[in-house]
Amino acid sequence: MSSTCPLPSSLDETDLRLAADKILRNQSSGECTFQMFYDQMYSLHGVYFIFESTPFVHPIFSQIFYGILFTLTIFLALMGNFTVMWIILYHRQMRSVTNYYLFNLAVADASISVFNTGFSWSYNYYYVWKFGSFYCRINNLMGITPICASVFTMIVMSIERYYAIIHPLKKRPGRRSTVTIIIMIWFLAFLFGVPAFLASKVDVYYFYDGNTLYENPLCLADNFPGGTNSLLGQVYNNGLITVQYILPLCILSAAYYRVGVELRKDKTVGDVRHAKSVAAKKKASIMLAVVVFIFMIVWFPYNAYYLTLHLVEPIGNRMLSLYIYINIYWLGMSSTVFNPVIYYFMNKRFRVGFHHAFRWLPFVRSDKDEYHTILSQTRPSLMPPMTQAHTDF
Repeated sequence: MSSTCPLPSSLDETDLRLAADKILRNQSSGECTFQMFYDQMYSLHGVYFIFESTPFVHPIFSQIFYGILFTLTIFLALMGNFTVMWIILYHRQMRSVTNYYLFNLAVADASISVFNTGFSWSYNYYYVWKFGSFYCRINNLMGITPICASVFTMIVMSIERYYAIIHPLKKRPGRRSTVTIIIMIWFLAFLFGVPAFLASKVDVYYFYDGNTLYENPLCLADNFPGGTNSLLGQVYNNGLITVQYILPLCILSAAYYRVGVELRKDKTVGDVRHAKSVAAKKKASIMLAVVVFIFMIVWFPYNAYYLTLHLVEPIGNRMLSLYIYINIYWLGMSSTVFNPVIYYFMNKRFRVGFHHAFRWLPFVRSDKDEYHTILSQTRPSLMPPMTQAHTDF
């Protein structure tokens, strides 16, 4: 394609500036418009060149605030969830079917904190991808897979609670079945993340205002067959919202509503052991319902944002739009912090375990006798015998 635009021979900063300055000087002639230069730069070099200053320059206070906010979120998520994993694995009494699922939730929350949040928050805030093309794929994969794993785990837990309360005499899954289910959860979660992995790419944008040249790589997951706005990409993104939020919300609401109705019934018949069993199941069900409720609340703005993205007019102020999104994103990622807090306040064994784990802190009091009474420190095997597999915490 012939062109009167003075295209640079390379992406060297000097060559880019020389070519861009020529375009700015000769705009009055109309021989090469900004749009022509934009199109031909992409055709020749595969990059986008925009004649304006980058819109995403943040004040120092804002950078410090969000840096601290996300660093603290990641730190608390890792500290809390690794402690939950330790409590369940190290203490034989904690290795029940329900706690296996809580362990899986902790793994999912820790993995998204390690492999996604630390990279995505800076990208979503500065709108510059600095971690390479390959990790762009990994980042998008790990932004979807752990969330799917968490949601699928909560669905399985709600079904397990349903049968434990509604059909208490039916045989519940044992240790091996539970491990198999967890493996299947992660397999399905990775299947849902693979399309984002395959569709990920890094596009490079250059912003030039006549003085400063900004190189702006973007990590995008829109490289679907048919282009950026392809039907396949829209089906996939809307399908993710359905699978990660809408469908689980319906299933979990129905399951816990039915469980709640059953638990509100007056159960006065039975011996003391039966009464204690019912009380334990009730406490476990309430705690798991709180976990689900908090998860759905903090992820609602994120899913609503993407669900309405193509239905409403975009905000004209790009900086305002970025701040709205970064706060929505943080709220969703904060879900990784809440579960250990819920376990601490709603379950005595977890509370004692946390106190023991952090007994080295001057403001944490740990009763050694209480710890040995409630949580054994012995570790005879990684997995419990089948007789302990169905206890509720």
